[in-house]
Amino acid sequence: MNDRVKQTLMIVVAQTTCVAVALWMHHHFATLATREQVNENCFDELRRAATRLAGFWSAAHARPELSGTDFQSTAELLRHKAADQTDLVLVVDAAGNVLEAIGADGDPQQQRLEWEAPEESTLGSGEYTLTFLWQGQRYLGVRTATGEAGVSLIVGRPESTLTALTNAVVEPLTKVGALTLLWTCAMLSIGVYLILARYHDQLTQQRAQKFTGTLRRAQELVRTRDAVIFGLAKLADSRDPETGDHLERISAYSTTLASALRHHPRYGKQVTPTFIRLIGISSALHDIGKVGVADRILLKPGPLSATERKLMQTHCRIGGDCLAEIEQRLGSTNFLQMAREIALHHHERWDGTGYPAGLAGDEIPLSARIVAIADVYDALSSKRVYKERVPHEECAEILRAGAGAHFDPDLIEVWKSIEPKFIEIQAQYASTDAPTGGAARAGALWESAATEELAEAERAAGAVAVG
Repeated sequence: MNDRVKQTLMIVVAQTTCVAVALWMHHHFATLATREQVNENCFDELRRAATRLAGFWSAAHARPELSGTDFQSTAELLRHKAADQTDLVLVVDAAGNVLEAIGADGDPQQQRLEWEAPEESTLGSGEYTLTFLWQGQRYLGVRTATGEAGVSLIVGRPESTLTALTNAVVEPLTKVGALTLLWTCAMLSIGVYLILARYHDQLTQQRAQKFTGTLRRAQELVRTRDAVIFGLAKLADSRDPETGDHLERISAYSTTLASALRHHPRYGKQVTPTFIRLIGISSALHDIGKVGVADRILLKPGPLSATERKLMQTHCRIGGDCLAEIEQRLGSTNFLQMAREIALHHHERWDGTGYPAGLAGDEIPLSARIVAIADVYDALSSKRVYKERVPHEECAEILRAGAGAHFDPDLIEVWKSIEPKFIEIQAQYASTDAPTGGAARAGALWESAATEELAEAERAAGAVAVG
């Protein structure tokens, strides 16, 4: 679940909770108001019924043909008059004894009625509201005098009837509230999602623009770095006037061989696109340590003596120490680490007889093993102050013979499959008519690598933004 959906759910849940609480409070107070209104209407109806029946009672007793002792006839007349009433009608004396019950089952005679009638329940002259229990049910009622001494009428209605009436009125409100809640939640969800979607789109766009700007500035820094690196390497290499485009060829050879290793089962995981780009640049610094070697040794046309050879071999230590100090000052990076490994170990041998550390086999960094093949091939196939150019067939024979002794045998096997590419690179940089041509081609190669690096980073940024 992405952040946008999580934020939408959190906001919708919070707003829905507030709406639900508001609707519940509305329903609660609506129920109370409805119950109060139902009770008030009930008391009004009961009051009118009690007044009417009390008047009839008084009139019946005032007639000559119905004496006060002829209670049965009066009760019958009252029952006949109250036949259309659905409420309970009780005739009670001053002591609360029930004399007659209309609308009740059984014989009510000799039952005593107890009621609650607060002082503020007075409705009018001789009329009171009250609550009482009758046959296990609670009633709301109105008591009024009949005109006969000590006798009063009580008209009551069960609270269960009033509750049912209240529920009948409130139940539709509950359904309306539920529908309102659902509708509100749906509208809130849509609204919040649209707002957050627009906000996230704008934020993603701003981040993408900012990230693109950062990448472009980083690309400019990479270009500057590569130009400085190449310039320093060319400055060191310029001490040997016959090496020509040596750095450009080493970079091309190393990149080509590293690219071929991507599909090798042993090196496939280690040789990534980043590894290939870095080795193309870092390999230019493989002989940076030669700035510390005297010209009488570096430019000597004949074979070196044992002492001179030891001094020449110090260029690996000088280059490695120089790059290590730069790495210590600037902080460790993949580029500086690879450049240091190449400068320090590109003269190591697979059988452990190389220099300066005498590393053997996989102890030698992969980048240094790759550059070792590229450096030896270029040294053989190019003219030097101490030798003439060797044809490709002889170079290939020397490399094959060095497999397992000088070179990593697996790398030599891969190199065999790309020999034609090495021939093409050697031919491409063979012209010395334009000394700057090789630098221009190398600059174009590194420019392409930097552009590819920027494109890959932008694709990664796009994937992050979509996620």
